[in-house]
Amino acid sequence: MTEKMENAGYSTMDEIINDILQVLSPEYQEKIKEMSIDDFRDIEHFNFGQWIRDKYFYQNPAQEQLLKSLGGLEKNYMPLDGDHFSHVILDALWKKSQLKTHINNEIGSSI
Repeated sequence: MTEKMENAGYSTMDEIINDILQVLSPEYQEKIKEMSIDDFRDIEHFNFGQWIRDKYFYQNPAQEQLLKSLGGLEKNYMPLDGDHFSHVILDALWKKSQLKTHINNEIGSSI
């Protein structure tokens, strides 16, 4: 998961979430689905969260565009620093994993 960090230029949360999903193993993505949002955030704050802060916040040359793209979401996490930013991303990643579970369950139940 922490292979060589590139100088990413991510200007939206969707770009970041999609990039992270490319790196996470399918097994770990399944594990996320089984956690509560609080457990996921607490467990990953220092490890995965640090990687998120470094790659997508501190080393992001598109940081200004990224912050503008949050559309007010960042106000829930003021002041928005790297720590709070990783919470925004971890929350969005968890929600996306839950959405994928919900969609898959609906497809499976309609067959």
